[in-house]
Amino acid sequence: MKDRVMFRLPSCVVALSVAVGGCASVDQKTQSAGVGAAVGCATGAVLAKLTKNDAKTACLAGAVVGGLIGYQRARSSEIDDAKAAVDDVVKVSGAKAAPVRTDTVTVTDKQTGKTEAVRAFKSVSVDIPLSQLDTNDGKEAMRKLNAYARKVARERGEAVQMTIATAPSTGTKATPVGNMQVSEKVGDGVVNRLIVTDSRIPVNVQRVSIEASNPTRVSV
Repeated sequence: MKDRVMFRLPSCVVALSVAVGGCASVDQKTQSAGVGAAVGCATGAVLAKLTKNDAKTACLAGAVVGGLIGYQRARSSEIDDAKAAVDDVVKVSGAKAAPVRTDTVTVTDKQTGKTEAVRAFKSVSVDIPLSQLDTNDGKEAMRKLNAYARKVARERGEAVQMTIATAPSTGTKATPVGNMQVSEKVGDGVVNRLIVTDSRIPVNVQRVSIEASNPTRVSV
């Protein structure tokens, strides 16, 4: 009996890994949940071994929990990374940042119908003095903000909006004016960078905002 349990454990994990990695049409959010499912499967099977219960049943039960955990961990990681990026930006002399904003997503398990409320990254906005943009700290801050935008777009497989705004020069229009938009393909996602002038931006400051879209509900 012990030999059979040991054999079923890797089979369960491999089956879930193939299901996640072998479907090109599955978006990154679902894949993240699938990784959690594989972890849940392994955990369930180990528990089965320790408690002498059926490994297959325990694997499936663990996968249900793991799927939700995978989605939650992916979103939690995005929030933590956004806060880390903000912490680096405010090290720039004179830089300021607004609190990281989040949305609440209702995550439903397809098999059980169980739902959980998960916090997901929504947006972050920072102000960097124009005088600091060419300094080492200013360049590093922009590099990390760009890296964060790419990471979210890549892992979600979705479009992420990155807006770089400055105050208009004297005599120009006092409303936001799109000067240039550049789209960067990142995996299955894309970062849309929009450079604008905006009368709401303080003079001598560059405001960088990164925003993602979240569904109100999602199934994993």
